[in-house]
Amino acid sequence: MRDETLVPAREGAGSPFLRESAGRFRNRRVRIPDEINLKNCGLLDSRAAAVHRATLAELDPNDVLTYPILQPVYGMLADRFGVDTDSLVLTAGSDPGLNLLTRAFPDVSRIVLHQPNFDGWAKFAAISGCVLDPVAPDPETGLFDLRDLARRLRAGAPAFVVVTTPHSFTGQVHGREELAELADAVAEHGSLLVVDTAYLAFTEGGEELVRGLAGLRHVVRVNTFSKSYGLSGARIAVTVAHPATARHLFDLDPEGSVSAPAVALLRRSLEQQAVFTGIWADVRRLRERFAAEVERAVPGWHARPSGGNFVTWDVPDPADAGAASRHLLGLGIVVRDLSGAPGLPAAVRIAVANEAVVRRVVAALGDRYREGVA
Repeated sequence: MRDETLVPAREGAGSPFLRESAGRFRNRRVRIPDEINLKNCGLLDSRAAAVHRATLAELDPNDVLTYPILQPVYGMLADRFGVDTDSLVLTAGSDPGLNLLTRAFPDVSRIVLHQPNFDGWAKFAAISGCVLDPVAPDPETGLFDLRDLARRLRAGAPAFVVVTTPHSFTGQVHGREELAELADAVAEHGSLLVVDTAYLAFTEGGEELVRGLAGLRHVVRVNTFSKSYGLSGARIAVTVAHPATARHLFDLDPEGSVSAPAVALLRRSLEQQAVFTGIWADVRRLRERFAAEVERAVPGWHARPSGGNFVTWDVPDPADAGAASRHLLGLGIVVRDLSGAPGLPAAVRIAVANEAVVRRVVAALGDRYREGVA
């Protein structure tokens, strides 16, 4: 058989299959023994691990041999979010849910969002042919204002308008009134508001801040369970939308990649809600103490108020942020250096894990400062 290369469809035309790829989104994560990953903000809690261990130990092999039954968990989620099951779409993590939105409405060519933001939005824009229309935080305060999104929205065609609350880089939480005002502006413009609530469980009273948005035709909520229930490895999330919007998503078969083990893990987590409610409350208390103790241990580090399971500190300069991050990495603790992102000229984000890890991080940063490295 002759070895042939791709032949153009017509004389002089290049093949679309020969275009080079940047390869920028490939997952190259590795797990190093005894390393503590405080960069990705997973729920590193032994109580959550115990719930999942029990679920996996009792998992019926028939649930792996057959396709998952989704209706029971849909009913539980409907009760939790205060909507009908027709408003819910399960996906294999929040990335597919966000991607579904951009594919379900191909005529939309713009994504208006605050920057910095979840890196995946650049990926979804590339897949769908959308243009990112970023809005920077206030240069003086580094805070985000939803009115800035509304102003940018009105300057162009209908768009996806993205709000992350709490914000995944800074922890900033948006209030009920400002969210409602933005939702009204989005509806008037004929656009769609996408609210990402990945970290909302760690905000006291967080559900009440977004409850008024549930069921609105022009609002979609995307909620991963990676952070709140410690299911990052299971890859499961839910999109909450008006039934008319949800039907557009179902046209793309979003449930096909949702696995039975992931559904079992989520269902048991919802059944053990009291366990996770206690974990979230403990994270909130530990987060405030963590912020204060680092500020005392390292002069010049200032914690931002956070509604997530992490704290972001503004630090004196990017060199300090980089050196501190490398120092912790040398001790087996991975954190995120945010320096250079819009509104974050020099900053470090560290997840709140548990008492022992918090003590270790505070001690490591304090030792580094006392040794004169800072």
